[in-house]
Formats: sequence, structure tokens, C-alpha cells
Amino acid sequence: MQIKAPPNFVPEDSRTRQIHAPPVHARYRKFDLYRNVQQFNSIDNHAIQVAQTDHDNFTDLIHHLVYSQNLQADLDKCRVIFRWMTSKNMYTINFRDGAKPNSPEDVLLSFKNKQGTYARIFETLCRFAGVSAVVLTGYAKGLDYRPGDKFKGNDYNHSWNAVLIDNNWYLVDSHWATRYLVSEKNMPENLVYEYDDFYFLTDPEQLIYSHWAHKKEWQLLHTAVTLQDFENLPLVKSYFFKCGMFFISHHNGVVDAKKGRLALTLGFCKPTNFTYKITFADTGEEVYQGQKLKNYALQHQGQNQTTTFILRAPRSGQYYFTIFAQLLTGELGVKNIFTASAEYKVITEHDEGDVIKVSAELPVKGEYGIEVYGNDPAKDGDTYTHICQYYIHYATPNEQQTAFYQESPERRDLAPGQQSISKPGRYNTDSAGLNNAAVLQDGHGDGEFPPPPPELLQQQFLYGTVPDSRQQPVQSSPAFPQSQGVNSYAPGVGQTTGQRPQQAELTQIPASTKPIQVEKRSVGQEGQAAPSSFQLQPQSAREPAPTPAPAGSQQKPTLEAIDRHVLESVDDHAIQVSKSEHSNFKDLVWDLIFAKNITNELEKVRVIFRWLATKNLKEMNFDKVEKGSPEEVLMGLKTGKTTYAMVFDTLCNYAGLHSQIISGYAKGADYRPGQKFTPGTNQHSWNAVYIYGTWCLIDAHWAARRIIGKQATNEDFHYQLDEYFFLPDPHQLIYTHFPDDPQWQLLERQITLQEFESMPHMKPQFFKYGLEFVTHRTGVIHSRGELHIRLRYPADKIAVAFNFTIQFEDGNEEYNGVKLNRFGLQESSGRIASFSLRLPVQGSYILYIYAKEDTPENKDNVYAQVCEYKVEQEHVPLPTPEPYPPCSYLNWGAGSSFYRYNLSTYQQTATLNTREGKVELQIKISTSMQFMAKLKSNNFSDSELEGYVLHRIVGNTAYFNVSCPGRGEYGLEIYANNPDKEGSTLYHVAQYLILCQEDVKVEPLPTLPHGYLGKQQRFDEFGLSCVSHIDPVVHLDGNTVTVAMKTSIAMRVTANLIQVESDEEFPDFVFSNSLGSQISFIVNLPTPGYYKLQIYAMPQSDPSQQLPGVFNYLINCRAVTQAVFPFPKQYAQWKEGCFMYEPGVIPTNRGPHAQQVQLDRLPPKVNFRVSIPKAEAVAVVAGQQWTHLDRQQGDEWAKTVEVVDLYGQDTRLTLNANFGGDKTSYSTLLEYIF
Repeated sequence: MQIKAPPNFVPEDSRTRQIHAPPVHARYRKFDLYRNVQQFNSIDNHAIQVAQTDHDNFTDLIHHLVYSQNLQADLDKCRVIFRWMTSKNMYTINFRDGAKPNSPEDVLLSFKNKQGTYARIFETLCRFAGVSAVVLTGYAKGLDYRPGDKFKGNDYNHSWNAVLIDNNWYLVDSHWATRYLVSEKNMPENLVYEYDDFYFLTDPEQLIYSHWAHKKEWQLLHTAVTLQDFENLPLVKSYFFKCGMFFISHHNGVVDAKKGRLALTLGFCKPTNFTYKITFADTGEEVYQGQKLKNYALQHQGQNQTTTFILRAPRSGQYYFTIFAQLLTGELGVKNIFTASAEYKVITEHDEGDVIKVSAELPVKGEYGIEVYGNDPAKDGDTYTHICQYYIHYATPNEQQTAFYQESPERRDLAPGQQSISKPGRYNTDSAGLNNAAVLQDGHGDGEFPPPPPELLQQQFLYGTVPDSRQQPVQSSPAFPQSQGVNSYAPGVGQTTGQRPQQAELTQIPASTKPIQVEKRSVGQEGQAAPSSFQLQPQSAREPAPTPAPAGSQQKPTLEAIDRHVLESVDDHAIQVSKSEHSNFKDLVWDLIFAKNITNELEKVRVIFRWLATKNLKEMNFDKVEKGSPEEVLMGLKTGKTTYAMVFDTLCNYAGLHSQIISGYAKGADYRPGQKFTPGTNQHSWNAVYIYGTWCLIDAHWAARRIIGKQATNEDFHYQLDEYFFLPDPHQLIYTHFPDDPQWQLLERQITLQEFESMPHMKPQFFKYGLEFVTHRTGVIHSRGELHIRLRYPADKIAVAFNFTIQFEDGNEEYNGVKLNRFGLQESSGRIASFSLRLPVQGSYILYIYAKEDTPENKDNVYAQVCEYKVEQEHVPLPTPEPYPPCSYLNWGAGSSFYRYNLSTYQQTATLNTREGKVELQIKISTSMQFMAKLKSNNFSDSELEGYVLHRIVGNTAYFNVSCPGRGEYGLEIYANNPDKEGSTLYHVAQYLILCQEDVKVEPLPTLPHGYLGKQQRFDEFGLSCVSHIDPVVHLDGNTVTVAMKTSIAMRVTANLIQVESDEEFPDFVFSNSLGSQISFIVNLPTPGYYKLQIYAMPQSDPSQQLPGVFNYLINCRAVTQAVFPFPKQYAQWKEGCFMYEPGVIPTNRGPHAQQVQLDRLPPKVNFRVSIPKAEAVAVVAGQQWTHLDRQQGDEWAKTVEVVDLYGQDTRLTLNANFGGDKTSYSTLLEYIF
């Protein structure tokens, strides 16, 4: 349904605003702005609905699309426009009122006339949504592009956009986002018009592989890429980055295969399957002499998430080598689709054997040096190593005979990391401004754990260092074998030395090196009196104060200018003086400053600040207080007639410092976001003090009164020194302090009162932890669906943990008996703290965000408030939001204990999506661990969900499998401990949100005790190891399986098979064999379903008759594909190293499949062949009939036994052995029943 714009509606035009944002690399990346596209569900659904509607004119369209939803954030506006364009059929767009020339309607209609572009339409829509956007033109590697193709002339073939979001430029291609290539063949018939989120806010380091802007600054790279470099890059599809793939061996699209051999190595960060395709470049044929070209290559999946494609070309020529990928998430779904991800052009030469010809044309006569480089393409990729060098003298024979060859040309030794040579047209790490990733040489560290997902990959492998003024460069060990010499880089990264925060250059501030001699005092002790010669002289009477101006980055004084021991002595002196009483102001100033000969201006300010923040002013008295005297100012604090700022100013004035009292508005304890300031309300005063040529800010009052708690009640005031208010950065203090005189903001660009009112309410701890706003830079947020707020915490700061509370504006913290906090979710990943809210009802809410130091030293575990928002929930989508699953904590994802146990995981977000109702989470472990998992839901009890989560440990990885009973949300809680150190107490380490958006019917998994699956306590102690099935969960499409293990010592073994649902035991359907150091268990499953296979073992040297459990399997038999029968009963001595080659099972009329047996068709004879160590004689006995087996080689015995008269007679047939001594004594090993 069309929504008409109000009669007086005029859309905002972004061109009327001044833009102060040059085209440079964005401070935040796409992954910082949003992790999951589902956070845009309400926006996307609205855009799709609008796309299905025609409008009378452009004004109605832009109002309906953007303004009717009251979208405030640039990101939301950009998103709704992008999603509308990827949903709208541009060939059918129409306006009922027509279109005037050069109007917005004309721009939108021009596309179907092939006179306009998606980029031009996107720019127009953004413009009238109040968002700045520009059209970029250049070359794109589109449908008809193949590696090695060259772009010619200035006839650019594509256009896309850059859009300004929160003063950062991001790249968008709404046209390519509507098409999705499903084949490696770039043909129109292989295009599916399906929205691709990759092209929304694409990171420049990724888009440069397919889009080259001719204006280099709009590439938004740290170092621009030339057209030649762009052409040399491999052909990469968006799926390449979705799988977190990256190049290791070959970074160019055209590859030379020496002698027809080539090894291409790629890395990947998410579980991925690969395949490939090879065609001749000239004909497109896939077959050579009856053989598929694919058969001339093989793929090797390496360790540390690498894959290598090895090609041995059948003949010289040119080939296209296309790599396909399939991202694995949990169990594979029904669709088994591989998607084209990257493509190379491979050029092979004639095989010259071992002869390598090197030729050179010498331009003029003279002396030359030829350096020869070489490599092993299977290991070195594009990296070449110096092999040899030759001296060449180009001259006539006579000149050569008379030449005196004494000195050879200078030998060039390349430094480590530089032993490579670039081929023409290829990247050189010096000329292209590329940096190598750090590689850990000792083989330890990050490489032992799963690599990060593509989002973190962007900060490590693709981007090198992070251009964050508050974050150190990120370097990590790439995930590839150490034997490879690797240059891991991204085009355009360059040397990204990000700007550092404002740092004081302290050369202009004199440094004290000698601490003050401090005398300890008692409370009430009389202070030191000033000598009669000492005279107080106010600084204001000596010289006028300098004009206020912002501090230069080279001049800002900080405590770093004071020696630590000097600072401690200054503070201690101020505290001791605060205990004393003084008869007058003159004695106070003398005792505090001049008696200790404090001349350093910074130390003067510090001692005054520390005294004022420590002194109990209510108990301060002077012998005589005259009107207008300094004593009157200080005593006025007791009666409320003066302020801390006046006292500080007075002390500074008489200490020889220029000071200024600043009055204005302050966001104090009773301030709420969105509150407007009016004269007479929220008035406050603070100070500026002039220190060595720089005006600095101080709020001594707020420094002495740190507030604990949300509400400003008297009992919430806790008097504790807050160092933040001593010389705070003016760019930070402006969030809470707005001076009446704007020049005392001390900012390069002064802000208005309206801007001040719109800022979030921030606390000092916000800056203490180095936090930054990634989204929502206003204190009041207007929301029409789910809300996602993001803060960033830098890597070079202390570890930070977050929490939050939600309440209605009236203070109520519940809705319909449910805590409002349950409607929020917090997760931290990649230095981004995210707060997701889905508020249940329209209204006004207050969101408090807290943080704390997440370090072992912070034993108090106390959170401090860092900022506060007011959320105006203007619309609640249907169905009404439910609270998140009732998990133990508000923090989702990996918790602090997760890292304390040195755990790691591929899963970098707190949300997992199911496929066919199932999902799998993998956690890497570095030591012995035990786990417990719980599934939580609003719609099911804990006991009902017990059978839908299963976990086990395989090697150094813990697997958690969840099967959801139906559509909905589920919380997965994970508890863990180190059993060797912590016994049976388990600790919460992580919790994840499971989203099942499918209508599924999943059978519950068996309910098993935690720690049941996999190896048990004595498995390693006995020296056992798995051979065939490392994973304790076995899924079978048939109903028989053999499980093999290795032993390091002689073992006695047995096993039991239990049907899970009925708890019925089937010991006769498991048969154990031992041969040398290997034991095996043949398992026949009589019916479909889940079975528990429990294996027991004990060393033969241990006389104990109790065999402990050493390993437990869970076997899922999906189907019965063959009739199975009971194995023979196994006696104790059989389980001590015996092995049966045949017959194994003898079909009888026993067991669940007995009806399928036709006795007259069973074999009359059965071959027996067994291995029985230490046996002297072996016989098969049926009733009174003995058949002695013949000894073969070693411990083997064999014979054919007549059984035709035994079938159906309920007769027992036994295998027996004599082990020496009494030759008539035989031990029964096996027993069959016919």
C-alpha cells in the first residue's frame, strides 16, 4: 500500500550540508558495524514491501522508504535504500505523476531506458535521505572477464558508490548485489538475481580484487593500486571472502607453470570443502586425449586450514584453473553445492628437461653481473631465492685477453624476508607498499589454534595493520605450513601507521627528579606557619591571563611529566597537609607549596588538586575570616556560598598560577539523555589552569565525588578520588561539561549546545577503558524494531568486560513479570562490544552500559557505568518480541573463563543458525578438559531439552551438537573445568544463541551424562589410541561397523552394546579381535536407532577381574541394510590377544533376523581360521564330535568343519585351545549356538 507524504513534507538534501570527510580508509570496518545481517530484518522487510509498491512521485517514495520509519542513523538509511534497490525491478519502475527533466524521477526512470545506472540512482536516493554519497567509475571484472585480460583506454565499464556513514566512507555496489553467479562460466544464463550482502559496505581491501576506481583516492586504500596491479590480481568472487579464504602461494591471476608443474596454496578460516575445474583457455574444452583435465591435478588438504592444488599439465599451453568452495556449517544440508570462488590463468611451457636457459641482451660493451634466482614452485610459490651470479665481459677477443680480472662484481646479500624477486608486472613488497605478515618461527602460538573467521582475517591476513588511532597494529601467525615462504598481504594496504591519540611531548615541561621530604602528621595537628617575610601575591595582580586556546599536541601537560617517585611524594605531602589545621590562608599556602619550595607549575597544580580532593572541608576553620578574603572563599564551601572551582581558583592564584573559573552546564548525577538545558538548571563550575603555556581543564569537585549507583540519592554518593578529572582531554570533557563561553571548550571546532544535548551521557570510565562509539553517537535513539549498539575497545588497552541494565524511564525494570534485561543480549568479539535490544512494547527506556577490567587482578569484579542511552521505541514489529532464552548471563559468546582455559573457536559471534534444525559448535582445547552443555528455551523445560544437545571430545577439539525440537530460539550454555586441577566443579565458559528458522521435526539425541562420550580416565594411562573412529559419534547408513584401536602393551578387552531407547543390551552383537598391537570390535546392529558401544580394557599383567571403561561410542544406525546374527559367546581367554579371520558369524535361526534364514540353503561346511597366541592345540567341538585345526604359520590355526547336521538343533559348537601342560585340558574360547 502506498503511503503519501504529508503536504508540507520536504526531504533533507545532503548537498546543503558541508562535508569535512576526505576520501580515506574508514576507521571502522563492515564487521565492526554489524556482524549478522539479521539485525536488519525489520529494515529489510520494510524495503522489500516498499519495492512492491508504485508511487505517484519521488517525494512519496523517499518518504515511504525512509522518513515514514523515522530512521535516524546513516547506516539504517543507507541499508533501507540498498535493500530497496536489490529488491526492486528497475525495468518496471514508474511514477504516476510523470517525470520532469533532471528531476529525481527522471534519474530513477533513466535506467530502463539504458541511460542511467544503479550507482546514479543510489546516489540520488541517499541525497534526499540526508546521506552523502558519490558515484565512482572505473573498471570492474565482470561477466566476460578472465584472468590475464587487459583493460584499454578510458572507457570505464562500471560504476558504484561511496557512502558517508558517521563521517567514514564505505563502498557499495547495489547493482552487483542483485546478481549472483552460480557457475564459474561468466555467462548471463548463469546469473541468478538474488541479493548478495557482500556488496554492502564492502571493505576496500576486498573490493579492489574486482573494482578499480580510476580516481585513486576513492579506492579508499592506504596505498592506491595501479591499473596494472589490478589486472594482475587473481579473479575473485564474493564467496572467496565469505569462506575467509586468502592467498598464500600465488597472488597474481596469471601464473607460469615451469615444466608444466604448479602448486597453488590457499588458506581458509572457516570449515570449507573445495573442488576445482580445469579448461583450455583458448577452446574451453575440459578433456585432453579422452581424459578430463581435472585428472591431471589433485587437491591436498593441509594442516592449519590450508589447501593446495597440484597441477601437472599434459602439454604446453594456457589453462583456466577455477577453484570452487563449499562453506560447512554443522552437518551438511541436502544441497551439496560448490560455488566458484577464485580463478587463475596458468601458462605452461615446453618441458626442457633439466636444462634451464638464461639469455640476456647486453646493450653496450662493458662489464656486467648476471644474478640467477630460482624456486621450487611446490613450496615457494612466487618467492625466488638467489642461486648464483656470473661476471660477463662484453668486449672484443683482444680486449678480453688483455683484461685483468681481479675483482668480481659486488655480491648482494639479501636480508631475511627480502630474498625474493618480482617478475615484471607483479607485486614487489617495496614498490607496492606491501607488508609481510608476522610468522612465528618456533611453531607455537596462534598457529596451533583454529584461525580466525573472515572478519578477523580482514584485520590480519588481508589488512596487515589496523588503521585505528587507538589500536596497535594487529599481527598474527598466518595459518599455513612453516615450510612455505609466504608473503601475506592485500593490495593497497601499504604502511598503515595509524594516528596515535594525542600524546604530550614533555620537552617544554621541566622535570623534577628529587622527591619532596614528607613528614607524617596526625589529624588536627597544627600546620607549619609561614615566616613573617613571606608575602602572598596573587598572580592576577602580576600579569593578565593569556587568551584561551586549544592545546597543541606537542604541549599538553600530563602526569607523565612527573617522575613517579616525585608524584608519590607530592600526593603524600598534600594528604599530610590536609590533616593539619591552619590559622590563616597564608599559613596554608606556605605549608602546602612554598615550604617545600615547589616551583614546577604542574606539581603546584597537582598538590592543590590533591589537597582539595582530600581535605574534609566541613571541619576547616580559620582564626579570622574577613569579607572578601581568601579565607572567606574557602569557608564558603561549608555554607554553600562558594564552589570547589572558586576555592581551586583562589589557591592557584596565590600559588603563582593563572586560573579561570568556568561556568556552564554539566551532565551530572540527575541528568538523563535527551534532557534540554535551560538557564538555572544543571549549572556547574570547573576550572582552567595555565601550565607552561597551555590551558588545561580540571574539575576538582567531581574528582572528589565519584558516584556509585544509577540514581542520584544521598546514599549513592561515595567520596573517592577520580583521577579522570585531573587534566582531562578537552575532546572528552566536552561530553559532560559545556561552558557558557565557548572559547573555554578549548577545542579546534567548537560545538553547539544542541550538539552537546544530543551526545550520549558518558562517564569517566568510558575514556579510562579507551572506548569509542561505532554506532549511535546520540544520547536518544529512535527505534522501530531491533536495536544494535556497538562500542569499540582497543587492543592495546586492558581487557574489558561489559554488562547492561534496561529499565523504563519511570524506573520500572520489568514487563509482564519479566525482567527487561531479558530482552537484551551483549556479546564481545573482535574488539567490538555489541548490545542487541528487542524491546517488547512502545515507550521510553533507559539503557545503562557497564564495563570492568576483565583481568585476574580485578578480584572485586565490580562493573562501573560507562554510558547511558534513552531509547524511544516508536514501533514494535509483530509478532511481539519475546525475551531471549533464559540463560545464566546477559553476556553471550565466549566468556572470560573461556580464555582463562586457553580455549579457542571458529565461531566468533554469539549466534549460530541451524541447517535442517541442526548446528555444530567446535571448541579447540589445549589441555585435559571436561564439559557439560545445557540447552535453554522459553518454550521448553530444561528436562525436555536434555536430549537435544550432545557433546564429545575428539583429539584436541570439543564438539557440541544441537538438534532443535522446532522453530525458535535456544540458548546453549557450556560449562567446563580442568579435571586434573578442579575436580568435579564446572564453571560457565560460554553461551550461544541458536536460531532455528525452519519448520523441522528432529528426533531428540540420546541423553548421556556429561563426559560419557569418548575416552575415559584410564584410556591414555593404558597407552590406547583410536585408529578407525576418533570421533565417538558414529553415523552409519548401514548396520555394521568395525572399530579399531591400538595398544602399547598386551591388553584384555571386552565390549558391550546397548540400545539407547530401550536400554536393552546386545553383547552378542559385538565381537572383539586382537592381532599384535591392534584390537578391533566388529559391531552388528540388529535394528535402526542409537546404540551405546562401551569398551572395557585392562593390561594382561593386571590380575584384576574388573575391567574399567576406557572409551564410549554413540552409534547412529540410520538403516538396516543386511541381516545380522549374534556373534559367538566370547570367553575370557579369547579376549587376551586372539583373532578370528573366519568364519565370524554363522547364520542361524537365532536373533531378530532369524525369520530371514532358510536352513536348507545354509552352507554345509564352515572354514575356521583363527590366531591364538601360545596355543599348543586347537579344536572345534560340536556335541561329542571333535575337529582338530591344523597349525599354519605362527599362531594361526585352520580347518574346514562340517556343520550341516547342526542347524536348527539348538546345538552348541565351541572353539577350544590347549595351552600346554595336560594335553587333555582345553579352554573354551568361543561358543556358537545353532
